[in-house]
Amino acid sequence: MSTPPPPRRRDAVAKTAAIERAAIDLVIEHGYDSVTVDMICARAHVSQRTFFNHFRTKDAAVIGAGPPSIDERAAREFIVSSGPLLIGAAQLIRIDPGAMAADPELLARRIRAVGTSSALMARQMERLAGLEQELAEIILLRLRTQFPSEDASRLAVQAELTTHILAGVMRYIGQSWAKQVEAGDAPQIDPSAIGEVLSATLAKLG
Repeated sequence: MSTPPPPRRRDAVAKTAAIERAAIDLVIEHGYDSVTVDMICARAHVSQRTFFNHFRTKDAAVIGAGPPSIDERAAREFIVSSGPLLIGAAQLIRIDPGAMAADPELLARRIRAVGTSSALMARQMERLAGLEQELAEIILLRLRTQFPSEDASRLAVQAELTTHILAGVMRYIGQSWAKQVEAGDAPQIDPSAIGEVLSATLAKLG
């Protein structure tokens, strides 16, 4: 049986959630440029000091916690494996399912809010760019290990192409999942199972 978090930790988590929810709702209602930190604080019933203890900027409150990350253990196994490249690379992407399961509607509204602002979309793309660069480097290591005699520049192109394909898959899954939740439907695509979804799709494509 897991030990519940201490009261101070629970309070911090609750305030973080309240700030995020307020920021997301206000952006949807008024547009990103019209929303201020003061407005977010008023809606979330917190002080500016509390806001900045949790988030450095208003865009961070809308976008939320860090982006998907790379499963380091899976990456080490992937580099020395010889299984399907694209499916194996997709399974390196780790998404915390906890927040999605706790409040799937909020996640859908977050995606909607980010989509209303070019500034927020650019910020999100900056965060994802770091993940894509790391993923490309891991894929390239795998290709060099598996095909040591192949031209290095050719392998680099293959690694970059694979990364772009995965980025498209991630965007599609996230957007589709959000639309389903907002429509009140049960999600048909689980963002935490990108590898399985991609595997099934590729199998159908032959």
